[in-house]
Amino acid sequence: MRHAKRCYFAHSPAHTRENLGENLYYTSELRVDKIQAAEQAWFFFSKESWFDELAEYGVGQENMLTEQLWNRPNTQIGHYTQMVWQDTFKLGCYVEWCSSMTYVVCQYGPKGNWLGDLIYEKGNSCATDADCKCNNCKCSREEALCIIQ
Repeated sequence: MRHAKRCYFAHSPAHTRENLGENLYYTSELRVDKIQAAEQAWFFFSKESWFDELAEYGVGQENMLTEQLWNRPNTQIGHYTQMVWQDTFKLGCYVEWCSSMTYVVCQYGPKGNWLGDLIYEKGNSCATDADCKCNNCKCSREEALCIIQ
């Protein structure tokens, strides 16, 4: 997270984060408690901004990341797709107090957003742990999704 320490709001160079995706967040509120800032970032990532990409622009029934989908003019979809990419299962966030902002950088691994690949495999919802086909997964009955433990 050396890049975040520079307080420059831009993605870090890809070669410095091999096989990691990255999403960024900042607030102009200074010296926000770091745990609170990470929680704010996650709320922003998941509810207010990046999932809006799905609602606003969609990905199509085939649920595949195509060049046409990726390069649509005046639209973004990569924040959403990185968050839900089926092979991504690690998340780490770093919070830096900068002179003009509280800056949060979250990295995902292994990175997603591979053109020509499925964003995620659509499957049946789960009702019990036995419905989950992944290793070390349990069924979240409230969401009807399998969660890696």
